[in-house]
Parts: sequence; C-alpha cells; structure tokens
Amino acid sequence: MKPLDGKRALVTGARHGIGAEIARVMATQGAHVAVCGRNAGDCDEVVAEIVNAGGQAFDHGLDVSDLGAIAGRIDAAADVLGGLDIVVNNAAVIEPMARIAALDPVEFDRAARVNLSGPAAVIAAGWQHLRGGGRILNLLSGAAVAPLEGWAAYCASKAGLLMLTRCADLEGAPEGIRAFGLSPGVVDTEMQVAIRAAKINRVSDIPRENLSPVTQPARMAAWLVGGDADDLAGSMADIRDPDIRSRMGWAD
Repeated sequence: MKPLDGKRALVTGARHGIGAEIARVMATQGAHVAVCGRNAGDCDEVVAEIVNAGGQAFDHGLDVSDLGAIAGRIDAAADVLGGLDIVVNNAAVIEPMARIAALDPVEFDRAARVNLSGPAAVIAAGWQHLRGGGRILNLLSGAAVAPLEGWAAYCASKAGLLMLTRCADLEGAPEGIRAFGLSPGVVDTEMQVAIRAAKINRVSDIPRENLSPVTQPARMAAWLVGGDADDLAGSMADIRDPDIRSRMGWAD
C-alpha cells in the first residue's frame, strides 16, 4: 500500500518548481491530485507527466490572488475529486524586493494577497471538505522568522502565514483537521533566479550550485501530511532540522 493511497489532494502554484514536484510525489504515493496554476491549462504538462507515470491528476485553474473566486474553485476541485483530504498552499511571490523607503504599497498589498490572504481563503473554502481527518500544508520560509533586507513584503506575509498555520491547527484539531508549515530551505526554482538578479541581500549571493533540488522539500511535504508527523502540526518544520531529517531516513 502506498503512503497516500486514496487521498484527494489539491496543490496551488503547481505549474513548476516545488509545487509541481509536490504534485508528482503525492501522485506517486497514491493520491489523486488537483494540480493548480493561475489559469486553466497552466499545469497540463505536469498532469501529463503524472498520468503517463500511472498516477491520477487533473489541471485546475485557481488564482489565489482572486479572492472572490477561490471558494468556487475549491468546491469545483472537490467535486471532481469526490472530496478533499489534503490542501497544499504553495503559490507565492517574492516581489516586491525593495528597501522599505522605496516600497510600493500597492505591490506590497499584492504580495500579501498572494502569500497570505489567498492561502487563508483556500483554507476557509476547503474547511468543510477536510473535516474528519484533513491535512493542510503551508509552504513557509526561514523569512517567516528572520528579517532580510529588501524582503519586507515576503518576510511579513510568510510570518503571517506561519501564524495562520498555527491558528488553523488550533481550531482544526478538534475536528480532525491538522495544519503544518514547511520551510523548504534555499531551493533551485524560478524564484531564485529573480532573487539572484535583485542583488538586494545575502540570499542573492548564494551560487546556483549550492541550491537544493525540489525533490527533498516535495518528499517532506508528502511525509508531513501522511499521518506520521502529526506531532509537528501547528509548527514550521524546517527541512534542515537534523531530527526531522533523521526521522525521514536522510543521512547528512
């Protein structure tokens, strides 16, 4: 039996990068996955890879910045899946990268909407489908707890998402809903390309060859929602934590 056999999962921001790999891993482990990008068709290639490998998945348009449309899109995905067991909030933006004195408040608000308000709306809309054993996973960052120059929007929104994770687990646990946060480390994604180009803080100086592949955070994401890590619910699991890595059987 596979770890996620029979589970019904929804992953946002899954066109590429960590989100796409989470969808692949969860499907490999037996889940039926709604693979969500901003627009319908964005995730067709990821879905084709999953289906060609023998998994179950479908493309589903879900723009987390369109707050008014989220509830309908979550319900539509749940209708196709026959319910929901797992919701993964991965969609995020790093922009605007600017010192606070030069910060555009409209762009700051957009980042807060994508990185925090959108995930909150996804969780709220998914709540009715998750009762009785559902799992929520929010992709966080070390920026949620450590300030970085030029990243006020990203740091503030990820800090808010960490507290949202804790609140969701506090309220959800009595109903069988558990919420987890995952800090994936510094991963080789398109976001890192923008970070290197910005040259605004020390993260920009990390050479690409020192970045981690998307495979490890995706595997940890699947592990966190698989039922063997419920003691970590309501917190931010850091992929660099040696105790967590040991539990996963990863030798450093």
